Amino acid sequence: MAMDERNLQRIARHLKDEAAQRRVHHNIQRGRNEVTVTIGRASRLFGFSESQLRDWEKMGLIKPIRPKEGTDARQITGQRQYSFAELDKLAIIRELLDEAHLTPGAIPANIDEIWSTLASPSYASESQVLEDDTEYLSTSSTMPGSQYDNINKRITIAYRELMAWRFYVSRVLWLSLLLIYEDVPGFYAGLVLPAHEHALDETARDPLQLQLVGESLVGWLGQTRSFFTFLTPVPTFEYPSDYIVQPLCPPDLRMRLPGSIANRTLIVVQRDEIQHVRRQEKAVRTVLRLLEPLYEDQHLWHHYIGEGMQDLASPAMDFTPKLTDALLTGLADMVIRLGGKMANGQDHWQDCCILLPGNMSLPLQQRSLVVRAKSRNARHTVGVTSVAPERHVTNLSIRAYQGSHIIYRPELAREDIMAIAREIEGPIQSNIAVPIGGESGQPLGVLYVTSYNREAFSEEDQRILRIIAKITEELLYTYRIRQQISDTLPDLLENPSIVDPLFKDFASENDFLHDLGDILTTIKEQGEHSQELTIPTEIDGPVKEISFIAIDIDSNVQESIANSYGDQTLHNLSMAIGLRIHDLLPALFSNHLNCKLYHIYGSIYCLLLRGFTLERTKSNAERLRKALEGSIAVKQSELPGGTLTLPDISVHLGVTWYPYDKLAEFLAPHHMRSVTDVRSTLYHSLDFALKLGTDTGGNIIHGWDPVTQTYTPHQPGEEQKK
Repeated sequence: MAMDERNLQRIARHLKDEAAQRRVHHNIQRGRNEVTVTIGRASRLFGFSESQLRDWEKMGLIKPIRPKEGTDARQITGQRQYSFAELDKLAIIRELLDEAHLTPGAIPANIDEIWSTLASPSYASESQVLEDDTEYLSTSSTMPGSQYDNINKRITIAYRELMAWRFYVSRVLWLSLLLIYEDVPGFYAGLVLPAHEHALDETARDPLQLQLVGESLVGWLGQTRSFFTFLTPVPTFEYPSDYIVQPLCPPDLRMRLPGSIANRTLIVVQRDEIQHVRRQEKAVRTVLRLLEPLYEDQHLWHHYIGEGMQDLASPAMDFTPKLTDALLTGLADMVIRLGGKMANGQDHWQDCCILLPGNMSLPLQQRSLVVRAKSRNARHTVGVTSVAPERHVTNLSIRAYQGSHIIYRPELAREDIMAIAREIEGPIQSNIAVPIGGESGQPLGVLYVTSYNREAFSEEDQRILRIIAKITEELLYTYRIRQQISDTLPDLLENPSIVDPLFKDFASENDFLHDLGDILTTIKEQGEHSQELTIPTEIDGPVKEISFIAIDIDSNVQESIANSYGDQTLHNLSMAIGLRIHDLLPALFSNHLNCKLYHIYGSIYCLLLRGFTLERTKSNAERLRKALEGSIAVKQSELPGGTLTLPDISVHLGVTWYPYDKLAEFLAPHHMRSVTDVRSTLYHSLDFALKLGTDTGGNIIHGWDPVTQTYTPHQPGEEQKK
């Protein structure tokens, strides 16, 4: 006991020191900025080994969370997760081991409580600030020099503000306007949310009176379909006579919807577009539900969207680690808020989770869904809780995701209640799963909501959830696009001209024009010095002619594949055709080293041949056409069975041929034509020959005929020189 007392006195003396408190606070900040920390990350943050952390857990010094895998509470196999409180404790332990030279056994389990009593106010724990939005907002705008004026806090504040208002408000105002206004390109329209009650009624459509409503939150749709959200002290117009102002609610509906929100909200449209306002009851009711949180948080309008400089935040998400996302979490919390409260003050809806597929490369029916965000009180674990189609065939989220329909259970049967993990979701009586996206393609995820009440999700509620799902859909598309952009950044450093990696192994149109330009430059220089017009090649030595074969998939084939399988499959077919041409060159061309293949664009390829007569070029083109006919295997994905065999493939080809003395004549000084001009003529002539194949239905070769001095169809039955 005496030893313990001495250790406590020693700890107290050390932690009272200002320098020690500053170091502990710094480590606490590092931990807090990680938001969610696994045992591996915690060990790296504070310089401990994972075995040390496990030993201290056994001693009771720290108490990390052990997430449950799946729905069986006994399967506690998830990686340890360290909360803010535990990270604080690790920061204090780090200080006492390094600076006070204590052993872990000498540190009491309640060291965090001792710290809170000894730390100066400036280094006090910030847990309450992070949980209490009101206190957080009041301190986030402090003058430089405060504890919130550092980069990490600035980031946290910007992210919270982005979710709390700027993101949600702008999307809700935009979608609400589109629900009640038939979007007409080239015209203006907007919603006006006055901060105070006003006397404008149904008959007062004069926009000059709009300024009487005073301070208002405005959502405005511009002529280019850009949407603007701003706070104005007095809403006015440069040309008031161009507009009409109407209350959002028609008089008969306002009689049945008592409340200031229904009375206050206004819609503004251009005078000639009043007929495009749709104020049906179901639309108006949905909009009012969506706008209700905006009015409730009216006291925050100036803080979040007032005048002055604002931080900019571009939201993005890492889909792989088990990290929470502020915007998705905020949307989940907003769902619970939009569900309203019961008479006893409890939330009508209990939990909300946003589930996203774990592996997008799998077919839709094989994808598991993982919880990526949850509402504040939900007990699922982000990045851990998942549902798999092979194990949870009756799960609502799986069915909604695969079926692209809302799946709703207004009253759970006994077997449904037994199937869910009560210790996670509690005694729920109804639940609903809403697909995120899916209107014009595959869904991106699922919005899953539970309630302790039966029949908790009315048709109006389902409209609200669909709107939130659309907002989430936009966010997820933004995340994915940002991820795609960032993933390809290293490639542009090495190969800035290659955009599509699918064709990175092919020479490009730029390469073709460059190589053709080199040939023409050499011919021009030799002509100017009266040299023999020859250019050495790989195997035949000097040659005196060049020819070109352009290849393209027939238009009817491309249209059929795009309609049946989609543009991506057609894109993959274009690459497969190029690979087949490349592989056929040694078999079809005896001196194939004098042939070079280029991918021009789309499904068009070009062969540049040196030392081939016109007859040999046409003969080889015919052999190539036949070799490309029929079926071809197209690689769709890296998964087993990810190859699709496409039948009835056919191509058309264009052939041009030039002796070097003819090219020298083109480049002669008296013709006043540059290398660039001649190169362009050769290139467009080849393009013209290829287009003739398209115009005549495809599966044909058009080549230059020296006799007729025009491009004619090649007759395969003619004797061909090889």
